[in-house]
Amino acid sequence: MPHSPKPSPSSNRRRNLNQPPSSTATTAATTALTRALSPTPIPRSSSLATPSSRNTTSNLHPTTPSRTSSLSLSRNPSPSPARPKEEPGHYNMQDSSEDELSALQQENLLLKDDINALDAQNTLLRDTLRQVKTDHMQELAQLQDQIRGLKEFVSKSGNGGAGINGSEQTTSDEVFEEGMGKLGNGLQNWVLVYWRRSKIDLSHASEATLTELDRLVPTYRDLVSTAKIHLLQSLVSRLLTESIFNTYFVGLSPSEADKLAEAEKSLGTYATSPEMMSQWRSLTLAILQKDASGKLQRETSTIVDALVAKVNRLLDEITSSKSNDARDQGLRSLIASAVDLSRLLAVQKAVFAVHMPQVLPHQQIMFDAGTMEDIGGEDEEGLFEREISCVTFPGIIKRGDETGGHLQFRNVISKARVLCCPE
Repeated sequence: MPHSPKPSPSSNRRRNLNQPPSSTATTAATTALTRALSPTPIPRSSSLATPSSRNTTSNLHPTTPSRTSSLSLSRNPSPSPARPKEEPGHYNMQDSSEDELSALQQENLLLKDDINALDAQNTLLRDTLRQVKTDHMQELAQLQDQIRGLKEFVSKSGNGGAGINGSEQTTSDEVFEEGMGKLGNGLQNWVLVYWRRSKIDLSHASEATLTELDRLVPTYRDLVSTAKIHLLQSLVSRLLTESIFNTYFVGLSPSEADKLAEAEKSLGTYATSPEMMSQWRSLTLAILQKDASGKLQRETSTIVDALVAKVNRLLDEITSSKSNDARDQGLRSLIASAVDLSRLLAVQKAVFAVHMPQVLPHQQIMFDAGTMEDIGGEDEEGLFEREISCVTFPGIIKRGDETGGHLQFRNVISKARVLCCPE
């Protein structure tokens, strides 16, 4: 058997190069190439193989691992951090936020415009309501004037139209109420001004003065120490009532007043109704007031002077305050107002009476809410069956209507001012 020659080492090397690499070598090369191309940095332990592993690889495949290692080192000389992957639409989100902000700003502007429009409407509504209220008040005032005019028309129609020379004879009850109220307030202020700091001393009063005081204000001794101002008001009010309001017609002499009163009484026996006599009295006194004003003035001045002198004499004796020109002038003004009011009451066809109850020491006069007004400020419910101590100012009571008829009808025009006794 022939002996075949041994292959030389060079031929062995040529055979190894010409043969395809083994599957193990191919898998290792593919793994190394994949790691080199991968974006993830290769760990140090993977890129630098241990000596044992290099030797094993070199022994198995001496040529292929050397080429693979050089390729791996040339492509990845050192590990680098991976770049963050940009998210798609990143700049689109920023643009969307800007659009939303712009939309919100536009909506804010629209809301401001709506608020301004609402404020303008609110202002317009307030102005409209204010104007409506003003118009309503004006219309109400006009209606009140019309009602007042209708009342006057009805009164004039019932009176036959007018009085002497077309002058009106009927005055509304409100005029008398207002006039009486002003007179009472004026008297109260006059007393407060000149006797607020004054003292009452009865030790120097004459017997005639004390007798007059007992007639005018029978309870004066009980009021000296507890109600000084009220006592003086009651004294002057009583003198005004007797000298002015209770006369037939201020300005007539006592004899002339008596003659007219007697004539009215005599004619009343022939008249078929009280209404006819009321109209006669109203017409007669209206003639005197219009055509005899000069004669009435002389007598009126005499009455005023006498009343001023009487008030000064009484008050100077019982108080520490003395009369002077300013005090007398204020008193004269009050008396003149009382004279005018008294004449106006007298010429009406209805019967007006100035009412001032007399308080006597041995009698109890109880508070009457229908005709009296308490000046102490207490509630009327608490004054039921309360005794009064004095009357500081009179009231007015009306009988009949504007034609002078129906005298059974009674109406309180102004209440008397009274001071009730304490409980």
